[in-house]
Amino acid sequence: MKHVSKFIALVAALCIVLSLAACGKKTTENFGVFPDVAQKKGTIYVNLFDVILAKEYDDYWVEQCAKVVGKDSAKETADGLKSVISSKLYGQKAADYYKKNGGMAFDCFYINGAKSFKFKGDKVTTTLTDGSSQTHTYEYLGKYKIGEGETMQYGGQTIDPSFECDVYKSTDDAGEFTYFFLRDDTMETTYHIEFRYGSDLKELQGYFVGNYAYWLAAGIDKDADLTTIHNVIDLFVSENLAPQTEDTAQEAA
Repeated sequence: MKHVSKFIALVAALCIVLSLAACGKKTTENFGVFPDVAQKKGTIYVNLFDVILAKEYDDYWVEQCAKVVGKDSAKETADGLKSVISSKLYGQKAADYYKKNGGMAFDCFYINGAKSFKFKGDKVTTTLTDGSSQTHTYEYLGKYKIGEGETMQYGGQTIDPSFECDVYKSTDDAGEFTYFFLRDDTMETTYHIEFRYGSDLKELQGYFVGNYAYWLAAGIDKDADLTTIHNVIDLFVSENLAPQTEDTAQEAA
């Protein structure tokens, strides 16, 4: 229990909950990462964690964690990993809650009724859970930072949690899908994408504050095969358990 609790605290503190691996650097200069997210024929993205947190992959999570922490702690570690990315709390309510109670977890699911997103060319088609859909054309605004100017404390040190995104705005009124913030992850580089979307450019730039606090969505190609799904779980486990194993090694020394 001790090392699992330490791991969860470290993951949250370093804000690497969704940083599954070193992000790919392949981008199109005048339109950012959008073309690589869309891929040549267009790609539909369902929520990553709706897929990889399905019960059918529970045993695989435990198997991969066991390779890092051993069989005795594997299930507890897998459950801990899953818990920090499956919160149902985000926005100001989350900010207030964690300020009062401590701890940290992220809501990494789709919000505002979205079921899937199709990126193709310069367009995004959003399909909602009620079966309706809307398509909008987007223009590239450039690079913005999420969490700029925000800080957090861990181990007596002040940590900068900010990171860059390519930002896009719809050419018409798309409501809660007016802006997309895309990190540079792609199916080719990390088997998933990470992004935010919403109606307020300024609010979307807050990481631990504001209407989108503690929320960062992740998507996976709806046609991803079993190998790809296993790859993204492998990546999640190996990258997020690395700080724990390094810390354990130092203690042993």
